[in-house]
Amino acid sequence: MLVITSPFPKTDSIAESWRKPASYLFGTLCLAAAIFTVPRGFTVGWHEAIEQIGFLLLILAALGRVWSLAYIAGRKNRELCRLGPYSLTRNPLYFFSFVGVVGFTLALQHPILAAVAAAGFLLYYHAVIRSEERRLRALHGAEFDDYCATVPRFFPRLAMPTGAESLQLHLAPFTRGLREVFWFLAAIVLAEILEWAHVQQFWGVITLPF
Repeated sequence: MLVITSPFPKTDSIAESWRKPASYLFGTLCLAAAIFTVPRGFTVGWHEAIEQIGFLLLILAALGRVWSLAYIAGRKNRELCRLGPYSLTRNPLYFFSFVGVVGFTLALQHPILAAVAAAGFLLYYHAVIRSEERRLRALHGAEFDDYCATVPRFFPRLAMPTGAESLQLHLAPFTRGLREVFWFLAAIVLAEILEWAHVQQFWGVITLPF
């Protein structure tokens, strides 16, 4: 009997194994809250300002994920990437996803939802990241420990990124990653549709304190 084994250790972490299903569930709950609740002062005053900030964060999230994918797509686990966005934070894809989640909830003019979504994201992905770190330490040993000592885990350090003169782009995984980038841009349109629907009062909503 031929047994084929992977050179990369598989995770036994529940948090990491359920990352995508949990993300979809989390996104669905946020969307449901956005559909059936609105903040007091919706569409006026400072709520309009945070909507524009939300749009900017969504664009930043999309561009940041494209930048990160260019460096990591097709290389995850095989290489320890320390260039580009990975010279600023060890988890730029997760960081820019966090920016996108906050951006979408702010684009909905929903500061309470933004706070809840940010807290939920950080809590869950802390477990995911710690699990991935154990695998990367097993794969790369002292090199990964040195990386951890110089680059922060999540929030980027304030410095110029270390670039590369050229990159080999792995098109298949890069293209798959772009599908997720699309949703951050689509969220801008979705936020505008929801705002219009709430203004038209197509269904009843709960008004939150702010």
